Amino acid sequence: MMPVMLSTTIARLALATTLTLTPFAPASAAASEQEETLLDEELIAEAIELLQERYVDDDVLTTERLTVGAIRGLVEALGDDGHTQYLTEEEYKIEQEVLQGRVAGIGVVLDQRSAAPEVIAVIDGSPAHRAGLRAGDIIATVDGQETARLPDGELADLVRGEPGTLVRLGIERPGSTEREVFDVFRGEVEIDPVDWAMAPGSDVAVIRIVQFSVGAGHQLREAVEEVVATGASGVVLDLRGNPGGLVVETLNAVSAFLDEGVAFLERGRDEPAEPVRIDPGRAIDTEIPVVVLVDYGTASSGEILAAALRDNGRATVIGEQTFGTGTILNTHRLRDGSAMRLGVREWLTPEGEAVFRVGLTPDELVQMPLGAFRLGPGDLLGLTPVEFEDSDDVPLRRAVRLAEAED
Repeated sequence: MMPVMLSTTIARLALATTLTLTPFAPASAAASEQEETLLDEELIAEAIELLQERYVDDDVLTTERLTVGAIRGLVEALGDDGHTQYLTEEEYKIEQEVLQGRVAGIGVVLDQRSAAPEVIAVIDGSPAHRAGLRAGDIIATVDGQETARLPDGELADLVRGEPGTLVRLGIERPGSTEREVFDVFRGEVEIDPVDWAMAPGSDVAVIRIVQFSVGAGHQLREAVEEVVATGASGVVLDLRGNPGGLVVETLNAVSAFLDEGVAFLERGRDEPAEPVRIDPGRAIDTEIPVVVLVDYGTASSGEILAAALRDNGRATVIGEQTFGTGTILNTHRLRDGSAMRLGVREWLTPEGEAVFRVGLTPDELVQMPLGAFRLGPGDLLGLTPVEFEDSDDVPLRRAVRLAEAED
C-alpha cells in the first residue's frame, strides 16, 4: 500500500488536518528495548517525583494528564511540527471524519506556528463562512479565554461543541487596530474538496482544491473535464490554504494534466531517493496552460501537486512560500485508542529539491495585501469583470493574467 501523506499544523477545530491512516506494524520487543535507551529514565523519574511532592495543585496530577503531556512532549521534540503528532482517541476520530469530508464544528483551517492561531482557510458554506471569518484572521479569544500559546488540543476542545450551540470568537484582523467579536453557531460541516468557476471577463477557469480528502482526485478530474468542455483557454489551480491529505488522491489529480513522469521522490532513513511515478495514459489535457496558486497554508499533498506540475514543465507556480511539509506518515494506534502519526519517509520534488521545513519557492512571488479578502470560485460567480479587476486578491488576478498569456 502506498505510504500516506498527511497535512500540516492545522489545529483540530471544526476542520483540522486532512490525513490518511495506514496501519503501522507494532514495534518488536528488541526495538522497544532500543527505544527505551533514548530516554534518561532517572532524570524523568526525578522530575515526576518533584511534581508529586511539590506542585501546588495536586488535583491536576493525574496519570492521564501527565501521560498525554509526556507523549506530546516526546513528539514535539522531533521538530516535525504539526505533522508527526500524537492524537487522543477523540482527536483520532475527528481526523477520520475530516478525511471523509465531514466534521462538526465551525469550518476553519488553522495555522498555529505563531503565538495565536491564524485562520488559513474558511470552508465555503460553513458556520465560520456565514459569520464572516476570513483567511488571515487571528483567533485571539474563545468565549473570553485568550488563545495565545494554548495547546492545539485544548483550543479544539474550546471551539468544538454540539451543533447549534454558540461560540464567541475574538478576532484580530490584519489592517485593523481593533479586536472584533464574532458569534458563530456550530454546525455539521460538509467539505466539498473541489469547486470551480470562470474568472470574470476571461476564459480562464479557477479550480480550487480545498483538501485531498477521499474523492478529491476524482472530483478534480471531473472539474478539468468540465473546464475543457467549456472551451476554457487556461486553468488556475488554487491551492491556497490546502493542508494536504491522501497521497493517492494527489497522484490522481496530477495525472489529469500529465501523461507520464515522476510525481515526487521519497527516501527513508539511510536510503536513496526513489521515484514515485505518474500513472501513464490517464491525462485529460496535457496542453491547456496551468498556473498553480500557493501560499503559506499550502502544505503536504498540496506542495506535491504544485512541485509535480512545475518540475515536469506543466505549470507555473506563483504566490507565497509554502509551508514545508516534507514527511510521509504512518499512523500507529496505541492501546488506549489514541494514536501516533510518525514521519517514516521524506519526500522530495521530482528535481530532488527538499521541501521539509523549508517550503516550495514559487516561480513568481506574489503576496496578498494586508487584510485582503481571498476570493473563491463561489465569490467569482457574483462578480463583474470590473469588480474582479478592482478586487484586492492580487495573487489570483495575477494568476489569471499569466494563464491568459500562456495560451
